[in-house]
Amino acid sequence: MLKTSSLLFGFALFALAGCAPGSIEESDELADDEQDELRDGVIADNEHPEAGLLTTEKSYCTGTLIGRRTVLTAAHCFKFKSKVVADTEAPLGKFTMALSNGTVYSVPYHRQRADAWIIQVGFDIGVAQLDWDVPSDLVTPAELATEWPEDGDTLTVYGYGRFGEDCDQKDAGPKHKRKAIVEIPYGFYEPVTCPGDSGGPYFWTGTNQIVAVVKGDGLGAEWVGNAVKHRDWIIEQLEASEKGELQAD
Repeated sequence: MLKTSSLLFGFALFALAGCAPGSIEESDELADDEQDELRDGVIADNEHPEAGLLTTEKSYCTGTLIGRRTVLTAAHCFKFKSKVVADTEAPLGKFTMALSNGTVYSVPYHRQRADAWIIQVGFDIGVAQLDWDVPSDLVTPAELATEWPEDGDTLTVYGYGRFGEDCDQKDAGPKHKRKAIVEIPYGFYEPVTCPGDSGGPYFWTGTNQIVAVVKGDGLGAEWVGNAVKHRDWIIEQLEASEKGELQAD
Protein backbone atom coordinates (compact mmCIF):
# COMPACT_ATOMS: atom_id res chain seq x y z
CA MET A 1 0.00 0.00 0.00
CA LEU A 2 1.17 3.48 -0.83
CA LYS A 3 0.75 6.74 1.03
CA THR A 4 -1.13 9.55 -0.69
CA SER A 5 -0.51 13.10 -1.82
CA SER A 6 -2.59 15.55 -3.86
CA LEU A 7 -0.74 15.27 -7.17
CA LEU A 8 -2.81 14.95 -10.33
CA PHE A 9 -3.56 11.38 -11.37
CA GLY A 10 -5.26 10.40 -14.57
CA PHE A 11 -5.19 6.68 -15.27
CA ALA A 12 -8.96 6.23 -15.12
CA LEU A 13 -9.15 3.34 -17.57
CA PHE A 14 -7.82 0.92 -15.00
CA ALA A 15 -10.77 1.77 -12.78
CA LEU A 16 -13.11 -0.24 -14.95
CA ALA A 17 -11.48 -3.58 -14.30
CA GLY A 18 -10.57 -2.92 -10.69
CA CYS A 19 -7.52 -3.76 -8.68
CA ALA A 20 -5.69 -6.92 -9.59
CA PRO A 21 -6.10 -9.43 -6.79
CA GLY A 22 -2.88 -10.79 -5.35
CA SER A 23 -1.35 -13.98 -6.69
CA ILE A 24 -2.42 -17.13 -4.86
CA GLU A 25 1.20 -18.26 -5.09
CA GLU A 26 2.13 -15.62 -2.53
CA SER A 27 1.79 -16.67 1.10
CA ASP A 28 -1.70 -16.14 2.53
CA GLU A 29 -0.47 -16.38 6.11
CA LEU A 30 -0.58 -13.32 8.34
CA ALA A 31 2.40 -11.71 10.05
CA ASP A 32 2.48 -11.16 13.80
CA ASP A 33 5.16 -8.44 13.99
CA GLU A 34 4.65 -5.21 15.93
CA GLN A 35 3.74 -2.01 14.10
CA ASP A 36 6.60 -0.36 12.25
CA GLU A 37 6.77 2.81 10.18
CA LEU A 38 7.55 2.10 6.51
CA ARG A 39 8.58 4.41 3.69
CA ASP A 40 5.47 3.53 1.69
CA GLY A 41 2.90 3.06 4.40
CA VAL A 42 2.40 1.91 7.96
CA ILE A 43 2.15 -1.68 9.12
CA ALA A 44 -1.13 -1.96 11.00
CA ASP A 45 -1.43 -5.61 11.97
CA ASN A 46 -2.84 -4.72 15.38
CA GLU A 47 -5.57 -2.40 14.09
CA HIS A 48 -9.09 -3.29 12.98
CA PRO A 49 -8.98 -7.10 13.36
CA GLU A 50 -12.26 -7.22 11.42
CA ALA A 51 -10.24 -6.33 8.28
CA GLY A 52 -8.66 -9.56 7.08
CA LEU A 53 -7.20 -11.53 4.20
CA LEU A 54 -9.72 -13.09 1.82
CA THR A 55 -8.51 -15.87 -0.45
CA THR A 56 -10.50 -16.66 -3.57
CA GLU A 57 -10.28 -19.59 -5.95
CA LYS A 58 -7.11 -18.37 -7.66
CA SER A 59 -6.03 -15.21 -5.86
CA TYR A 60 -6.43 -13.15 -2.71
CA CYS A 61 -7.96 -9.85 -1.70
CA THR A 62 -8.77 -7.94 1.46
CA GLY A 63 -12.18 -8.04 3.13
CA THR A 64 -13.97 -6.89 6.27
CA LEU A 65 -16.27 -8.71 8.66
CA ILE A 66 -19.59 -6.80 8.76
CA GLY A 67 -21.67 -9.45 10.56
CA ARG A 68 -21.06 -12.60 12.53
CA ARG A 69 -20.48 -14.55 9.31
CA THR A 70 -20.50 -11.95 6.52
CA VAL A 71 -17.51 -10.38 4.74
CA LEU A 72 -17.58 -7.25 2.58
CA THR A 73 -15.10 -7.06 -0.30
CA ALA A 74 -14.92 -6.03 -3.98
CA ALA A 75 -17.02 -7.64 -6.70
CA HIS A 76 -14.01 -7.98 -8.99
CA CYS A 77 -12.36 -10.24 -6.39
CA PHE A 78 -15.09 -12.70 -7.41
CA LYS A 79 -14.67 -11.77 -11.09
CA PHE A 80 -18.08 -10.06 -10.84
CA LYS A 81 -19.76 -13.46 -10.37
CA SER A 82 -22.06 -14.83 -7.69
CA LYS A 83 -21.53 -18.46 -6.80
CA VAL A 84 -22.79 -21.10 -4.38
CA VAL A 85 -21.21 -24.53 -4.04
CA ALA A 86 -22.29 -27.45 -1.87
CA ASP A 87 -20.84 -27.65 1.61
CA THR A 88 -19.39 -31.04 0.65
CA GLU A 89 -17.32 -29.42 -2.11
CA ALA A 90 -14.06 -27.53 -1.74
CA PRO A 91 -14.64 -24.00 -0.39
CA LEU A 92 -14.43 -20.98 -2.66
CA GLY A 93 -11.82 -19.55 -0.31
CA LYS A 94 -11.30 -18.53 3.30
CA PHE A 95 -11.22 -15.39 5.42
CA THR A 96 -8.39 -14.93 7.93
CA MET A 97 -8.15 -12.27 10.64
CA ALA A 98 -5.23 -11.28 12.85
CA LEU A 99 -6.65 -11.06 16.38
CA SER A 100 -5.63 -8.71 19.17
CA ASN A 101 -4.27 -11.63 21.21
CA GLY A 102 -1.63 -12.35 18.57
CA THR A 103 -3.38 -15.37 17.03
CA VAL A 104 -5.22 -15.74 13.73
CA TYR A 105 -8.70 -17.02 13.02
CA SER A 106 -9.80 -18.45 9.66
CA VAL A 107 -13.19 -19.46 8.29
CA PRO A 108 -13.89 -20.97 4.83
CA TYR A 109 -16.82 -19.91 2.66
CA HIS A 110 -18.98 -21.64 0.04
CA ARG A 111 -21.20 -18.70 -0.96
CA GLN A 112 -20.34 -15.39 -2.62
CA ARG A 113 -22.50 -12.63 -4.11
CA ALA A 114 -21.57 -9.92 -6.64
CA ASP A 115 -24.26 -8.21 -8.71
CA ALA A 116 -22.10 -5.52 -10.31
CA TRP A 117 -20.64 -5.73 -13.77
CA ILE A 118 -17.35 -4.32 -14.91
CA ILE A 119 -18.38 -0.79 -15.95
CA GLN A 120 -20.35 -0.13 -12.75
CA VAL A 121 -17.40 1.56 -11.08
CA GLY A 122 -19.03 2.56 -7.80
CA PHE A 123 -20.83 -0.77 -7.40
CA ASP A 124 -17.65 -2.85 -7.22
CA ILE A 125 -18.89 -4.51 -4.04
CA GLY A 126 -19.20 -8.18 -3.11
CA VAL A 127 -20.19 -10.26 -0.10
CA ALA A 128 -19.03 -13.66 1.14
CA GLN A 129 -21.00 -15.82 3.57
CA LEU A 130 -18.66 -17.62 5.97
CA ASP A 131 -19.40 -21.24 6.84
CA TRP A 132 -19.92 -20.41 10.51
CA ASP A 133 -20.20 -17.46 12.86
CA VAL A 134 -17.07 -15.73 14.14
CA PRO A 135 -17.31 -15.79 17.98
CA SER A 136 -18.38 -12.41 19.34
CA ASP A 137 -15.57 -12.37 21.90
CA LEU A 138 -12.94 -12.48 19.14
CA VAL A 139 -13.91 -9.71 16.71
CA THR A 140 -16.44 -6.88 16.57
CA PRO A 141 -17.84 -6.52 13.04
CA ALA A 142 -17.49 -3.20 11.24
CA GLU A 143 -20.50 -0.95 10.73
CA LEU A 144 -21.79 0.49 7.48
CA ALA A 145 -21.69 4.28 7.37
CA THR A 146 -24.99 6.00 6.63
CA GLU A 147 -23.49 9.12 5.08
CA TRP A 148 -20.33 10.23 3.35
CA PRO A 149 -17.79 12.15 5.51
CA GLU A 150 -17.70 15.92 5.24
CA ASP A 151 -14.91 17.98 3.68
CA GLY A 152 -11.85 17.95 5.89
CA ASP A 153 -12.57 14.50 7.31
CA THR A 154 -10.21 11.64 6.56
CA LEU A 155 -10.59 8.02 5.52
CA THR A 156 -8.19 5.29 6.57
CA VAL A 157 -7.80 2.41 4.12
CA TYR A 158 -6.40 -1.02 5.02
CA GLY A 159 -5.09 -3.81 2.82
CA TYR A 160 -2.89 -6.90 2.62
CA GLY A 161 -1.51 -6.10 -0.82
CA ARG A 162 1.93 -5.40 -2.20
CA PHE A 163 3.68 -2.12 -1.44
CA GLY A 164 6.33 0.26 -2.76
CA GLU A 165 6.19 3.10 -5.26
CA ASP A 166 5.53 0.68 -8.13
CA CYS A 167 3.79 -2.02 -6.07
CA ASP A 168 6.89 -4.11 -6.69
CA GLN A 169 7.53 -5.18 -3.11
CA LYS A 170 5.88 -7.96 -1.16
CA ASP A 171 6.29 -9.47 2.27
CA ALA A 172 8.89 -12.23 2.26
CA GLY A 173 6.92 -14.29 4.78
CA PRO A 174 3.46 -13.91 6.28
CA LYS A 175 1.53 -10.90 5.02
CA HIS A 176 1.26 -7.60 6.86
CA LYS A 177 -1.82 -5.41 6.95
CA ARG A 178 -0.96 -1.85 5.94
CA LYS A 179 -2.84 1.42 6.06
CA ALA A 180 -2.90 4.80 4.35
CA ILE A 181 -4.92 7.96 5.02
CA VAL A 182 -6.72 10.16 2.47
CA GLU A 183 -8.54 13.42 3.05
CA ILE A 184 -12.00 14.44 1.88
CA PRO A 185 -12.78 16.02 -0.56
CA TYR A 186 -10.84 13.70 -2.77
CA GLY A 187 -9.81 14.94 -6.15
CA PHE A 188 -7.22 12.95 -8.03
CA TYR A 189 -4.40 11.46 -6.01
CA GLU A 190 -1.23 9.55 -6.50
CA PRO A 191 -1.84 5.80 -6.32
CA VAL A 192 -2.98 4.62 -2.89
CA THR A 193 -3.33 0.87 -3.24
CA CYS A 194 -1.65 -2.17 -4.79
CA PRO A 195 -2.68 -5.66 -5.97
CA GLY A 196 -4.07 -7.58 -3.01
CA ASP A 197 -5.62 -4.48 -1.40
CA SER A 198 -8.78 -4.99 -3.46
CA GLY A 199 -11.89 -5.07 -1.30
CA GLY A 200 -10.12 -3.47 1.66
CA PRO A 201 -12.13 -1.06 3.80
CA TYR A 202 -12.07 2.72 3.73
CA PHE A 203 -12.98 3.50 7.34
CA TRP A 204 -14.09 6.90 8.48
CA THR A 205 -10.90 7.62 10.44
CA GLY A 206 -11.26 6.96 14.15
CA THR A 207 -14.36 4.79 13.72
CA ASN A 208 -15.23 1.29 12.54
CA GLN A 209 -17.67 2.67 9.95
CA ILE A 210 -16.99 1.63 6.37
CA VAL A 211 -17.76 4.19 3.68
CA ALA A 212 -16.18 2.36 0.73
CA VAL A 213 -14.04 -0.57 -0.41
CA VAL A 214 -10.87 -0.55 -2.50
CA LYS A 215 -11.49 -0.85 -6.22
CA GLY A 216 -8.21 -0.44 -8.05
CA ASP A 217 -4.47 -0.59 -7.64
CA GLY A 218 -2.85 2.52 -9.04
CA LEU A 219 -6.03 4.38 -8.09
CA GLY A 220 -6.81 6.92 -5.42
CA ALA A 221 -9.92 7.40 -3.33
CA GLU A 222 -11.81 8.91 -6.27
CA TRP A 223 -12.37 5.34 -7.52
CA VAL A 224 -14.01 3.15 -4.89
CA GLY A 225 -16.82 0.71 -4.32
CA ASN A 226 -19.21 3.13 -2.62
CA ALA A 227 -20.67 1.40 0.46
CA VAL A 228 -22.76 4.43 1.42
CA LYS A 229 -24.49 4.68 -1.95
CA HIS A 230 -25.06 0.92 -2.11
CA ARG A 231 -25.81 0.43 1.58
CA ASP A 232 -29.30 -1.00 0.95
CA TRP A 233 -27.90 -3.69 -1.35
CA ILE A 234 -25.22 -4.59 1.20
CA ILE A 235 -27.76 -4.82 4.02
CA GLU A 236 -29.99 -7.06 1.89
CA GLN A 237 -27.10 -9.48 1.32
CA LEU A 238 -25.95 -9.16 4.94
CA GLU A 239 -29.37 -10.16 6.27
CA ALA A 240 -29.49 -13.19 3.98
CA SER A 241 -25.93 -14.19 4.83
CA GLU A 242 -26.46 -13.95 8.58
CA LYS A 243 -29.32 -16.46 8.16
CA GLY A 244 -27.06 -18.72 6.11
CA GLU A 245 -29.16 -18.02 3.02
CA LEU A 246 -26.96 -15.93 0.69
CA GLN A 247 -28.01 -16.75 -2.86
CA ALA A 248 -26.23 -16.59 -6.21
CA ASP A 249 -29.16 -14.75 -7.84
